[in-house]
Amino acid sequence: MKIVITGITSFRNHGVEALVVTTIDQLRQRLKKAKFLVLDRMPEYDSSRVKSPDVSFKLDETVRPLFSTKLRRTLLQLSDHVEAFGREYQSTIRDLEKADAVVASGGDVFCSEYGHRSLLSHLEPLRIARKAGVPVFIHAQSIGPFKNKEDTNAFLSVARGVTHITVRERMTYDYVTEQLQLPKDRVSFTADPAFLLSKTQARWREHFGFGMDRPVIALSTSQAICNWMGSDYQTHFQIWTAVIHWLRRELDAGLILIPHVQELSSKNDDRILATDLARHFQFDRNIQIAGGDFSASDFKGIISQCDMVIAERMHAAIAGLSSGIPTVVIGYSVKAEGILNDLLDADTVKKSVLIPIKEFLDETIACDRVQRAWNQRKEITQRLRAQLPEVQRRSVLSFDIIAQNLMARKTRATR
Repeated sequence: MKIVITGITSFRNHGVEALVVTTIDQLRQRLKKAKFLVLDRMPEYDSSRVKSPDVSFKLDETVRPLFSTKLRRTLLQLSDHVEAFGREYQSTIRDLEKADAVVASGGDVFCSEYGHRSLLSHLEPLRIARKAGVPVFIHAQSIGPFKNKEDTNAFLSVARGVTHITVRERMTYDYVTEQLQLPKDRVSFTADPAFLLSKTQARWREHFGFGMDRPVIALSTSQAICNWMGSDYQTHFQIWTAVIHWLRRELDAGLILIPHVQELSSKNDDRILATDLARHFQFDRNIQIAGGDFSASDFKGIISQCDMVIAERMHAAIAGLSSGIPTVVIGYSVKAEGILNDLLDADTVKKSVLIPIKEFLDETIACDRVQRAWNQRKEITQRLRAQLPEVQRRSVLSFDIIAQNLMARKTRATR
């Protein structure tokens, strides 16, 4: 059985890595002898992170027509008849057409925040697979809410024909079934696969020079969030310095900066912002950067040994939440509010652990929310640990749905 996984940009985004690693691991347990092909944007790097004979990586050539010149697009279209005009492009199409299933991962790739062309690029491999009659699963996503009819119609043109959609928070489920009116028998409320991610066990606090005698707080700062939301980069930087000042002054906390996304683009490499913050504080030994070539499991191990997390990256936040660690999320889309609301009561989310990016840019609000979360950390921890078994059960459900559909299909084919 051949499973193609789409929606993958690069493991340089360790949230993407967390999604793929857990998805392969969980499907491998259910679909014996399955082979996995991951279509992504940086296959050379990503293949170095997962070395297993049942997993291969390949450049997602289906996106080429969206990012090419008019002449190149014409040649790719003609490659249907003259393969030499687009040999790799046609090879990728055949991989999709001959798959036993296509699983669309990526977390939140079906939205308007990243632009219409990005949305189309993630829909294209699904369109190709559906045209060939291949089962398509939109897997554990936050979807929309779309900001215009163009995005809505593009998504629905594909989503109406997929085998099943699983969504990772209740807000998306309500949006997809009520506003987009997709049938409830083909949409299931599950949870993010990264709630099942394993963590690397090591003496992380000691590694970064911190003991157990004072709090240690992980800070996941995003280099890209201002670019996505049109916010002022300098103001964003100043707010982070104010939050760090508060944590150092009021809590005497040791801080670990978590560059969870390390893309090649300077606009989306969290190491840049983390290093600028460390430089601003004159490389104070109380402010460390987790700057090694860490895996998603390594980062989860680091975060799990901290006393609190403040995160702009959703999967750094999930590493904290799934470890039962009080986590403050600086959000810019439905995914943050939705995931938090499924774990904690609405009042705690609104007043303590969720800070919309526009509110975060107000120093008073930012520091007040962090202080509230710290003061409520014991209650938040208790609530998270009570809810985690149910969230993990829902996360497992996503994989059960895929496996059950494929096994039923296989049974019908052998009759």
